[in-house]
Order: sequence, then C-alpha cells, then structure tokens
Amino acid sequence: MSKRVFQINELLRKEIAFIIEREIELPDVLATVTKVDCSPDLAQAKVWISVLPDAKMGSTIEKLRKRSGLIRSFLKKKVVLKILPKLNFVIDDTEKHAAEIEETLEKIKENNA
Repeated sequence: MSKRVFQINELLRKEIAFIIEREIELPDVLATVTKVDCSPDLAQAKVWISVLPDAKMGSTIEKLRKRSGLIRSFLKKKVVLKILPKLNFVIDDTEKHAAEIEETLEKIKENNA
C-alpha cells in the first residue's frame, strides 16, 4: 500500500467516525470505525465497523449502508479529494474472535494446571 493511500485511509477513518458520531442517529449503540481500506484507484472503500452491543450489529450496519450517500455528502464537505470513494460498510468482529481465542487459551491453561 502506498503512503498516499495509507494517509487517505486514516483521514477517511477519522472523518467517517466523526460523522457517524455527530450526524447519524444510532440510538443505544456504540459504533466505532476501526479501519478504512481504499482500493488503489480510490473508487471503493471498505469501512470496518465495530458495534456494541453485538445484538444490534446487523441492524446498525444496514442503517449505515442505507445512509452511505448522506455520509459521503458530509465527507465531500470535509475532505478534498478528486475522487471520493464509494463506501462499503462491513462488520469488524476481530475483538469478538480475540475474546474467543483468549477464552480457549484460559480453558487450556486451567486444564493443564
């Protein structure tokens, strides 16, 4: 990944997180933008979202997908890019997997003790 794409990814991550926090109504949900991954031509961007509580993950991602046009319009006002990527929101469940692995390791540790 080029330095420029990396910088754009970080800029978009920060700005999208700010927009979701301030402009998009997500009641009773904590949504965090964990990562943005733009394609090399900047036409597409995967936006990785972590959601708490887990039970509202699917509905939150759907709301964000439906409001992606609105989020892009806010981004256009804040970020100056020749091409503003189309946003594709996806679930980031890394923390959930890490917790499962940690729990498994604890069980193994207890069984060996």
